[in-house]
Amino acid sequence: MLRVAVVDDEEAARELYSALARDWARRRGVEAEVVAFASAEQLLFSLDDAACDVVLLDIEMPGLDGMGLARELRSRGERVQIVFVTGIIDHALDGYDVDAVSYLLKPVRAEKLDAALDRALDRVGREEPVLVVESAGETSRVPLTRICFLEARGHDTLVILADGARLVSTRGIAQLEAELSRMSGLFLKTHRSYLVNLPHVRRITRRDVEMDTCDVLPIARGRWEELNRAWLVWCRGTLA
Repeated sequence: MLRVAVVDDEEAARELYSALARDWARRRGVEAEVVAFASAEQLLFSLDDAACDVVLLDIEMPGLDGMGLARELRSRGERVQIVFVTGIIDHALDGYDVDAVSYLLKPVRAEKLDAALDRALDRVGREEPVLVVESAGETSRVPLTRICFLEARGHDTLVILADGARLVSTRGIAQLEAELSRMSGLFLKTHRSYLVNLPHVRRITRRDVEMDTCDVLPIARGRWEELNRAWLVWCRGTLA
């Protein structure tokens, strides 16, 4: 049975999105239990008894807010599918850091929520794609969502993570680019020495791109138009 949690400090919102989730499950023929929580802390306490598969999550709440809850869930290793349902747009790009399915702005139309729940259901139980980083003496499996950008360093490649950690791969950037392109369409070259993960791009000009780590990377001549267009498409998609 699919277990869907609705976390919102407003009672009317909890009732509305719980009803919409139940209606979605009925129409899709999915056996689902929908449970509502008035705070992030209530949901965390409940996880000792039963895990959740999908959570519809508000962001602005007293105490631990929705983004904080999402980060806590990920730090615990919870693979719950997160759908943000919120009245503020400010944290839309932060949703990628916690591997959110969708970021929906209130008031949410039923068809938008249906589409988000369809995507969440498709991802339930699916393994998150990882990049295997082989360095001298050790091998690491890094989720793609944690990778900010890659930088060529001679025959090696520096893999920079969103939290600022840096790993050295003994494989060249061209080999890693080919592998990443098979798993995700979100990695693009800005320059022959740099490969960026679009969701971790903070700002783009015609000359450079600023990443979430505050690193500023050059954009080669002729690369700006494709990079800027792809980033805008991704940004619009997160707000669908």
